Parts: sequence; C-alpha cells; structure tokens
Amino acid sequence: MTAKIISVAQAKGGVGKSTMCANLAVTFSQSSKVLMVDCDPPQHSLSAWFKVRSDLYEDTGLVLEQAATPAQLNSLIDKSKETYDYILIDGAPHVNATVRAMMLVSNLVLVPLAPSSVEIWSFNTFEELIHKAEKFNKSMKTKICWNRVRRRVRSSEEVISSVAKDSKLTALKNQLTFRVAYMDSFAEGCSVYEWTDPVASAEVWSLSSAIKRVVNKLEPVNPSKSAAALEFVKKG
Repeated sequence: MTAKIISVAQAKGGVGKSTMCANLAVTFSQSSKVLMVDCDPPQHSLSAWFKVRSDLYEDTGLVLEQAATPAQLNSLIDKSKETYDYILIDGAPHVNATVRAMMLVSNLVLVPLAPSSVEIWSFNTFEELIHKAEKFNKSMKTKICWNRVRRRVRSSEEVISSVAKDSKLTALKNQLTFRVAYMDSFAEGCSVYEWTDPVASAEVWSLSSAIKRVVNKLEPVNPSKSAAALEFVKKG
C-alpha cells in the first residue's frame, strides 16, 4: 500500500482549505486509513479543529501531524506513505517553500476557489506556480474545486464560466455550496457528515467520491530531486 497524497493549496487565506481538508479526511476515514498533515503555522486551523474533535471523540478515526518546513514534510511523507491509504495536506494561506514542496510530493493538488472576481486575482498567479511545479512532478494532477458557490447567482456563474474558458486547469464537476453547516460543524470539531445538514453531507460525499476516482488512477509520485527542483522549492 502506497498512500495517495492530496494537497489542498491556495495563494490566499479564507478560501476554506482547512474546512475542505477536514471534511474530506473524515469522509475518507470511513473506509480508509487517513493521515492529515497541517502545514499552516502559526495559524494551524486544522490542528485546532482536530483538538476540539479529540475532546469529543475517544477515537477520532484520524491521525494528524504538523510539518512547518519542506524537510519536515518530506521526512513525514517518507515514513508514512506505506502506512496510510490517503495523506491529506493542508497548506498555508500564502505561497512559501513548504507549499511548493507539497506540490512536489502530491498525486493531486486541490485548489479551493470561490466564484468571486477577488479570488481570481490571486488564482491566476497561483496557476503559474502550479505549471512550474508540474515540470518537477510529472505525476501531479491539479483540480479546481469550486467552494462556497451561491446557486443561481449570475456573478458566480460568470466567474465559473470565465475560469473554464481561460484556465488550463480543469474543475471538478462536484461543487460545495455556501452553507452555514460547513463553518458551524468545523468550529465544533465535526464534519458535515456528522452534522445536521443532509445537503452539505451529500455534497461532501459526492466530492470525496469524485476525488477518489481521480486520484486512484494516478501513478505513484516520483518527484525530481534535481538542483532545479530544490531551487524551485526554495524560491519558486
């Protein structure tokens, strides 16, 4: 067994990375061994969620580790990849060396994106970084995951359509809508699967299934360890 490694990454904060990571981890853990890696110091939102969860449940069904540097991340992946089915990595709310290192060890990079013009500004720069990373990790696949989508709102539909037209990246068909349940459940150390919103629960189950279908087809990661790859991690 070699773990499939999924990074949740973006160039800005407040896009729902940690919430998405937590919900996917809980859903995956229903049938698989899951390791979560929090690479977001000093905020550590995922770690805070896990602590609340640990106080609620004797067995959380999950394992969480922290990695603040590329060296810590690479060491953790090396020692864990034969133990778990899935490793979910939560990145910092900005681009740093650890976020770039995440890309080089991942089978799949998920980019949470809300359909607003403001978020697209940072996304365009982040996409350039992703294409640089692809040169050093030939196995890496990247998918946009539309998050906090407001249904039947024209501006949202226009942004989604614009990104589909202009970006070289493709989006998962499965979207997460703007629902209070995502924020409330996260604050209580839960996932929406364990909450009181069946629509949100169904959204996450559908998204998780779609991600599994994508990632389970991907080849094992064999990232470059060249001087150029190391320089990319350091400086981008």
